[in-house]
Amino acid sequence: MFNTHGEPVGAQITNYLLEKGRVVGQVENERNFHIFYQFTKAASDEQREQFGLQGPESYAYTSMSNCLDVQGMNDAEDYADTLNAMRTIGLSEQEQNEIFRMLAVVLWLGNIHFQEMDDGNSGIADAGVTDFIAYLLQVDSTMVQKVLTTKIVETQRGGRRGSIYDVPLNPAQATAVRDALAKAIYNNLFEWIVSRINISMKPRSATAQVIGILDIFGFEIFEDNSFEQLCINYVNEKLQQIFIELTLKTEQEEYVREQIKWTPINYFNNKIVCDLIEERKPPGIFAALNDACATAHADPAAADNSFVQRTAMLSSNPHFEARGAQFLVKHYAGDVMYNISGMTDKNKDALVKDVFDLLGSSSNQFLQTLFPDRPDPNSKKRPPTAGDRIKVSASALVENLMKAQPSYIRTIKPNQNRSATEYNSKAILHQIKYLGLQENIRVRRAGFAYRNTFEKMVERFYLLSQSTSYAGEYTWQGDARSGCEQILKDTGIAKDEWQMGVTKAFIKNPETLFALETMRDRYWHNMAARIQRAWRNYWRYKNECARRIQRFWKNNKEGIEYANIRAYGHQVLAGRKERRRFSLLSYRRFVGDYLDVNGKSALGAELQNACGLGADQVTFSSKAQVLISKFGRSSKPSPRFLVVTNKAVHFAITTQNNGQIHTSLERKIPLVTIKSISMSNLRDDWLVLNCNASEEGDPVFHCYFKTELVTNLLQLTQASISVVIGPT
Repeated sequence: MFNTHGEPVGAQITNYLLEKGRVVGQVENERNFHIFYQFTKAASDEQREQFGLQGPESYAYTSMSNCLDVQGMNDAEDYADTLNAMRTIGLSEQEQNEIFRMLAVVLWLGNIHFQEMDDGNSGIADAGVTDFIAYLLQVDSTMVQKVLTTKIVETQRGGRRGSIYDVPLNPAQATAVRDALAKAIYNNLFEWIVSRINISMKPRSATAQVIGILDIFGFEIFEDNSFEQLCINYVNEKLQQIFIELTLKTEQEEYVREQIKWTPINYFNNKIVCDLIEERKPPGIFAALNDACATAHADPAAADNSFVQRTAMLSSNPHFEARGAQFLVKHYAGDVMYNISGMTDKNKDALVKDVFDLLGSSSNQFLQTLFPDRPDPNSKKRPPTAGDRIKVSASALVENLMKAQPSYIRTIKPNQNRSATEYNSKAILHQIKYLGLQENIRVRRAGFAYRNTFEKMVERFYLLSQSTSYAGEYTWQGDARSGCEQILKDTGIAKDEWQMGVTKAFIKNPETLFALETMRDRYWHNMAARIQRAWRNYWRYKNECARRIQRFWKNNKEGIEYANIRAYGHQVLAGRKERRRFSLLSYRRFVGDYLDVNGKSALGAELQNACGLGADQVTFSSKAQVLISKFGRSSKPSPRFLVVTNKAVHFAITTQNNGQIHTSLERKIPLVTIKSISMSNLRDDWLVLNCNASEEGDPVFHCYFKTELVTNLLQLTQASISVVIGPT
């Protein structure tokens, strides 16, 4: 069980058709259930003393097949794993002890031997065994012996109707009662353990998906085949019927439904064999068995004879042959001869009332848990037989399988000797034939290995055609069928390798599908390579940009100061004065001393002397134009040199006298006398320094670097000078 993220969240085990007949009898060289050998070989000294445990060779149920060991298996290690598993699922020490008590009961039951008395009735050969079983079951020993050697019969007709008699059992009947009790204890114990495992594995969160694994025994053909083989083979017939239904029959019906051209394949449909075994009307083998058990329930031999007579009515079925005390069924896997002797008794598979009374008298609470239900003595309803339960289990199994999408694993047995080196070609060929593998392969070869709806095909393979995709994007505008056909054409697949049905596209050979998948993988690989290449180029470009920025940053650390100054200057004028495009877009650095007054140039040295700067630090110098006003004339700009120090603003002028060029200081304005700086809100470079009252008046001058100049003055005066910007 998985959640929506595909993570396992739990599990559940469903038991179908436990082979409980193995408890009381095995085929030569095959073991009983492994737990018996683990228990008898590796039990602790305390368990051996408590349950009177001995080696597996000491018990009839574990030694009758002459196989005590299996190559490659270590029963002692497996027993330790079993104990660890019991603790893992949460079984307490007390529960584990009770489980092993029940296993000991089963083992000791097999050691009860019945001897034929002079009157033909059965007697207990060794009362010590039944006494020990009574100790394990915690019941009365006398009652154990009575239950195994007699049965209670209530008359149903005549003047003594309702009278109850103790009827002695012969050794064969007593053995059947003993084996039925052993099988019932093991079966109910097995069911209880499965229920506890399911509790421990119950999902604690929501379940979205389920994957089921069915592990069931295969077809059985022995020298002596009885009721157990009939049940096993019946279940295999049902599974084969599903296989035919979901593969061969469904496959061919789909071709007809989708209007696909193909060659029909004949195959054997085993539904007629399933009906032969399970049908009620006309009655099949199970129905005939039930009728025989109901009409001659007191005498097993009489019931078997009644069944022989009823099998004659089945002779009209071509897959059935009655042969006296035997009958033959033509299964899909081959002809099997079944022995009728004891079959009706096995079909009853019910503990007699005496045995239930024995178990009900036990003081062992765990035993009461294993047998919670008691038959109603007043009920006239016939209890379900083993055949009925087999049919119910098989129907439930089929129902579950039909809800899912089964995948089949067919196992082929190379030989009957469990040898790793033997290869029986004849037997293997027979298995291949009866499993229907030949028909399945022929259907696949004649038909199509893969099919899917048009929508799914387009969704998966649209990348392979330029008609349906561009740069990984779905671009097809037509219907899904046309898109699917276009993809198959554009990929260059031969026309005889695919067909278009009504709702699905069919691809003939697996190699064609593999080729499509390979092309799809190659497309994604190429796209991934292109993405990687683009990413590497982007990453290389990004790193190169980072290195350039780092180089620039290392080489221009001092530029930060000027950048901050420039930003401050733009902020002062922002939104108040119209700016020229050059001013807005320029990222030039503020140089400050444009005339190199602080340097060693000739002009700088001349200005230094003319202005008498001395030790004053020059923060700004530039060419400028001062507006000169003369009486009766229009004002006009006149060139000047503008030098700003940390103390004053200097205006220097160059004059020519007697052919000599001379630079002199025209005006010096201390910074402390400047009250404000006035500018228009237009795109011009004119400024006015508003000073304290003076005969010379406020200078009006033009400077291309007005923003830098204003910023410089504000910094020198710590923004004590106001900047006035307004209309002219």
